[in-house]
Amino acid sequence: MLVRNHLLCPYSDCAAHHRSGNLRIQVLVNQINGQRKVVLRESEKGDREKTSLPYKHNKEVYPGLCPYCQKSVEVVIDETHVTRYLHLRQAK
Repeated sequence: MLVRNHLLCPYSDCAAHHRSGNLRIQVLVNQINGQRKVVLRESEKGDREKTSLPYKHNKEVYPGLCPYCQKSVEVVIDETHVTRYLHLRQAK
C-alpha cells in the first residue's frame, strides 16, 4: 500500500486548498492482483509507516471525491519518470 498525506484539493473554495492550514488529503493506493484501488480521506496525524507500491511505469488517472468539499477530483499517478508523482486535479 502507498500512502500520501500531503495533497491539497484543486478547488479554490475548499478548506483543503490552501497551504496555510493543516488540512490535507490522504491518498491510499492499494494494489491487489494487478488492480489498483484508490481511497481519499482526511489526513490523520500519527506514526508514519514506510509504504511501498510496485511500479507500473505508466500514467494512470483514478476518479474520487475530495473528503472535505465532496467535489469530483482525479488522482493522477505518474510513473513515467525516474520517480513517482502523485497529484490531484479537477475532474474532466
